[in-house]
Amino acid sequence: MKTKYAVILAVLLLLVSACAQKVNDPADVQAIKKSMDDYAKACNAGDAAGVAALMTEKTTVGINNAPVLVGKEPIKSAFGTYFSQVKVEFSAPVDDVRVVGNLAVAKGTWTGKFIPKAEGVAPVTDSGSWIVIFARENDGSWKWDCLTENSNQPLLGSTASGEDEQALYQLEQDWATAMVKNDAAALDNLLANEFQASYVDFVANKKQLLAVVKSGTAKFESMTNSDMKAFVLGDTAVVHGLSTAKSSMAGRDTSGQQRYTDVFVKRDGRWQCVTGYSTKVQ
Repeated sequence: MKTKYAVILAVLLLLVSACAQKVNDPADVQAIKKSMDDYAKACNAGDAAGVAALMTEKTTVGINNAPVLVGKEPIKSAFGTYFSQVKVEFSAPVDDVRVVGNLAVAKGTWTGKFIPKAEGVAPVTDSGSWIVIFARENDGSWKWDCLTENSNQPLLGSTASGEDEQALYQLEQDWATAMVKNDAAALDNLLANEFQASYVDFVANKKQLLAVVKSGTAKFESMTNSDMKAFVLGDTAVVHGLSTAKSSMAGRDTSGQQRYTDVFVKRDGRWQCVTGYSTKVQ
C-alpha cells in the first residue's frame, strides 16, 4: 500500500513539475538580449526588414512623436521611410529581463545620433529608456509583442524647466504694460538695437517705435495678451499670441485684435525682441 501511495505521489510531483512555468531561464534571457542587439544592428544598418523580422502581425510599436504602428508590414514600411531619410547611430543596452513561461519583459536605455541625409541639416542626438514585452512563438523563438519608449529630451521648441517660456511670456506682458503707460524706457530694455517690425498699424525700427511712444502718437487705454505659445531653440525663441487692445494712432481708432509673432534672442542671459509681425483678426 505504501508503495502505491509513493508511486501516486511521485506521479503528482512530476505533473506539477511539468505544469510549472520556467522563470528566468538563462537561455530565454540570452535570447531576449540578442533580440535587442539585433534591433540595434538593424537600425544602424538601415535595415527595415531586419527590424520587421523581430515582429509579428500583432506587434505594437509606440515611439516618440509618431503614430502607433501595429503589424509587421506597417512597421517595416515606416522604418524603411525613416531610414531612407536618416542615418542612425543607435544602441539599446538591456538593464533587466524577466521571463515567466511564454512571456517576457525587458527594459533598458537607448542613445542615438540621427543624421539627416539631406545636405546641410544638423544631426540630432537623443537618449531615453524603453520597455519591450516579448511572446514566445510556437517554434520557440521570441518575438516583440509591444514596444514603448520615451526620450529624455523635452519636446522640440520646449525647455525642460519651462523657465525660458515663462520669461518670454512675462516679457510680452511687460511689453503690453509699457504700451499702456507710454513707458519708452521699459521698451528700450525689451527691444534689441536691431529691432525691426511690421505691425498692422505701422512699420518701424526700434528708434522709430520709441519715438512714437514718447510722442504720444500711439495711445493704448488697454492691451492684453492671450493664446501665447513660445518655441525656444537654443538662444533664439519665437512667441505667437493674440493681442486685444483699445487703442488709437494719431487720433484714428485702431482697437481690435491682432495675431502676432515676435522673435527673441538671448544675449548675456537676457531675452530681447529682434523682430515682430502682426495681422488683424477680422
